[in-house]
Amino acid sequence: MPVRTTSEALAPPPPPVVSKQPGVTCSLLYNGSRFVGHQRSKGSQYDVEVILQHVDLESAYLCGYLKIRGLTEEYPTLTTFFDGEIISRKHPFLTRKWDADEDVDKKHWVSAGVDVTFS
Repeated sequence: MPVRTTSEALAPPPPPVVSKQPGVTCSLLYNGSRFVGHQRSKGSQYDVEVILQHVDLESAYLCGYLKIRGLTEEYPTLTTFFDGEIISRKHPFLTRKWDADEDVDKKHWVSAGVDVTFS
């Protein structure tokens, strides 16, 4: 017998693997994508939600909103806008930006659990 569930509990279906149809996404990064999870920082854990407002895969760019709950007592829910570069051939793991050199980038990616060899 089917069981009724809330829409929040349902995972979206995976996108088509290969699709050239206009408007059909082939990535989880698309306008309106929503991700929910947790962020850990200095021994604390916070519920977070990311909603992508604009994704341009060709330019390797995205922007959206990050909502974090429980960060401060004054603002129990804090929402901030962000924009970023999608790691790609255009924007590799080595940023060489924001005063980051290879050692800084490597430390960041290793702490995130990414096993990457820089060339």
